[in-house]
Amino acid sequence: MKLPPNLPVLDPAARPRAVLFALCGALALVVGFVAVAPHTAEWLIAAGGYYYMLGLFGLFVFYAWRVSWARRAIWQGWLCRPGWTGSSLAAATAYVLWSDPFQHKVLFDEYVLQATAFHMHATKEIGTVIRAYDLFGTWLPIDTFLDKRPYFFSFLLSLVHDLTGYRLANIFFLNSALAAAFLGLAFWFARELTGRAGGMLAVLLLATLPLVGQNATGAGMEMHNLVMLLLTMCLALLYLRAPDADRLSLLCLSAVLLAQSRYESVVYVGPVAMVIVLGWWRAGRVLLPWAAVAAPLLLVPYAWHNRIVSDTPLLWQLHEGQKTRFSTGYLADNLRGAFDFFFNFGPALANSWWLSVLGTAGLVWALYRWMRRRQIPTPLPPAFAVTAVFGVGVAANLALLMFYYWSRLDDVIASRFALPACLMLALLAVWLVCRLGTRWPAMRWALAGTVVFLLVSAFPAMAHRLYTNQNLVMQEVNWEHDVVLARMPTGPILFISNKSTIPWVLWKIPSIINGVARLRPGHIRWHMEQHTFREIIVAQSLRPTTPDGHFGVDPDDVLPDYFHLATITEKRFGGRMSRLSRLVTIDDMPGKFPDGPTAPAQTAP
Repeated sequence: MKLPPNLPVLDPAARPRAVLFALCGALALVVGFVAVAPHTAEWLIAAGGYYYMLGLFGLFVFYAWRVSWARRAIWQGWLCRPGWTGSSLAAATAYVLWSDPFQHKVLFDEYVLQATAFHMHATKEIGTVIRAYDLFGTWLPIDTFLDKRPYFFSFLLSLVHDLTGYRLANIFFLNSALAAAFLGLAFWFARELTGRAGGMLAVLLLATLPLVGQNATGAGMEMHNLVMLLLTMCLALLYLRAPDADRLSLLCLSAVLLAQSRYESVVYVGPVAMVIVLGWWRAGRVLLPWAAVAAPLLLVPYAWHNRIVSDTPLLWQLHEGQKTRFSTGYLADNLRGAFDFFFNFGPALANSWWLSVLGTAGLVWALYRWMRRRQIPTPLPPAFAVTAVFGVGVAANLALLMFYYWSRLDDVIASRFALPACLMLALLAVWLVCRLGTRWPAMRWALAGTVVFLLVSAFPAMAHRLYTNQNLVMQEVNWEHDVVLARMPTGPILFISNKSTIPWVLWKIPSIINGVARLRPGHIRWHMEQHTFREIIVAQSLRPTTPDGHFGVDPDDVLPDYFHLATITEKRFGGRMSRLSRLVTIDDMPGKFPDGPTAPAQTAP
């Protein structure tokens, strides 16, 4: 690779900041990985994580306003006259939000995010609520734990709660807004890469990807991660065009926020660092604003969180027989699953084989062109440089996932991990189409192919809504909630769940898990005697126990013999039955368990 002739120069005035940057980097390594023990880091994140995120996000908004104000003539004119581009983006957003019903898609990950946001909204602390009670009209969180998921998305949701009031549906409004932002950013970046027609083709390719609609109408953090990735790419493009202190500060803060968007998104800190160095070369000097100097220290909370998760195997949620999260033993199955997902031609998966074909062709063509030239032209256009650098980051992200224990992309729950790769495939596809468009009517053929894919593949997949219809656990939880809700007007209810208490916390219904009920019979009986709850309802799963099809209670859900239950209702979900029963009495067994006037305790699931 031929380097640019104007090597960056470190101004004498910037040397103290360079020394401080090196010291901050060394200090971040020591504090992040050595000096602070995991249990201390957990306390620091729980107590101060909200204010860290508030300050970081506030700085980002401040620099975003400064950078955008300098370009106000451009975006103000577009807002006043959006034209057919604005109408097309609005139509694409409406289509994405129409393509799938608004409801939780991944259980119980999405409820965990909402429970974390609820706690941040109520207490300004980081924690996932697993037990809460109504005390004198106040829904009071009692037990929490630090979840493994990064908390930037939950922080944004807590801000929505702060501004509009707590509502469980706020998460769907947030993801809808993020879907609109994602398509808008995709159009702008693809337009800068290829032109206006390429920008619209990129939006069309992404909007017709069923996986985008599935996540835009869900309650997960995938749309937020996509927006932060694409926003960071757009900011990198602006920085490379005209490197200055404000744009570099905004890019650094965006990279830190991106690292807090998903577990593996810290990978993109590397591409951002490469873009910063390219900007220095373009400017001919080293730029080191205070945000860049402090960036290593701003990443310390991520390092703490990662160490906490690594030190807590209970949070890994491994399958039976698995002992580690990352292993070469997972590679073969994950690679096979990735191929099956990207090139699946049926309606069972939310993929787009048309996008995969075009994007793969674009990748092969780009590699072929580079191998023929054997060098990269300088200066490389900013849009191409950002695409290439972040493309390497997306490839590293996907490669890392191939060694993860739960990354078979043909698993409907894990398919969402492919979204960054789908974004890069869309950019490669429009680049290929626009390059071929100089000789053939490639754009017409690409648009025609996209319409054909929409009719023969995307529409059938969306019409079947297989992911939503096959989400039996979600259907079971909703059914339980409906039954309990119908019995609540007569008085408070305690729900003993065989799955998770977190949805019930969000619905503001007291609940414990059945394992805790087995450990605290005396406490439950005391509350029954004191009439704390008008009714106690128990959820249990039934499974076939005889060749004749008779069902019995799942051993994991069986309560001791001194619990006496009366069946309320039963319902079949797929191959198993679910039963809701009323707890009638608990036998008095002196010496077996103590009575107590305290509420039943509960630990993290």
